[in-house]
Amino acid sequence: MQLYIDGETRIRYLQHTFNAEYPFLKIDFLKDGSAIKFSQKAEKVLPDEQVKRVGKLNGADHLSVNKQKTVAQLKKDLKEFFGLTAEVFRKSGNVWIETSLTDNWTLEQQNNEGELLCLNKPA
Repeated sequence: MQLYIDGETRIRYLQHTFNAEYPFLKIDFLKDGSAIKFSQKAEKVLPDEQVKRVGKLNGADHLSVNKQKTVAQLKKDLKEFFGLTAEVFRKSGNVWIETSLTDNWTLEQQNNEGELLCLNKPA
């Protein structure tokens, strides 16, 4: 999957495109300077925001997001090339859990785990 990103791109497009490819994962973006630690509430970027208002384009216009990329690498690439601070969440039953403890897993592993957790949830 390729994410095409310019200043006019809305956060909603990035979230929708990512979730279409990885239905058991979601991606949120945090305002610059926002806390990223578990114990602190980070301020999320609203879906209608444009990348140019929340990030810094560094000459890149697309990002390759393949199933073998780790969550850590995805977050690093988004920050480095687009100035976007991202957090990825995995579906677990009816809730979304932060993947920060498993950021070294590939997107495929994360999505597969989310699918398993949803299929094996109690009725």
